[in-house]
Amino acid sequence: MTGTAGTAVDVQEANKALARRWLEEGWCRGDLDLASSVFAPDFMLRGRRVGPDGPRHSIRRIRSAFAGLTINVDVQVAEGDLVVTHFTARGEHVGEYRGIPPTGRTVAASGVQVWTVRDGLVVDDLNVFDEWAMVEQLRADRV
Repeated sequence: MTGTAGTAVDVQEANKALARRWLEEGWCRGDLDLASSVFAPDFMLRGRRVGPDGPRHSIRRIRSAFAGLTINVDVQVAEGDLVVTHFTARGEHVGEYRGIPPTGRTVAASGVQVWTVRDGLVVDDLNVFDEWAMVEQLRADRV
């Protein structure tokens, strides 16, 4: 392995670690201050410029509806400046979510986030989350 390839591999591993850190410390522990050291000031979320405040807002909203949030990284791949993470999130529904009052149910859903990381900061996030699978688990008629 050459020095250049080793450097590329090191950067890719650091980018994967950054994604895991955000899921664990940001989402699961609710560390909103971490956003400034993970996301670029001009961070784009699904094509909208939101900066670090975008992820902070998302965490506040989800953590107010779901207690005991855990996220398992199922698969993670990095290539160049991209990091792709497939994850499964679980939490207890304790607050209103999408108009559904708290059910006390523990729900799980999965998602994929595709990050572009430059100079150690996330500049772009394209993600898909199976929100409707989660909502289906919250429906009142479900046993």
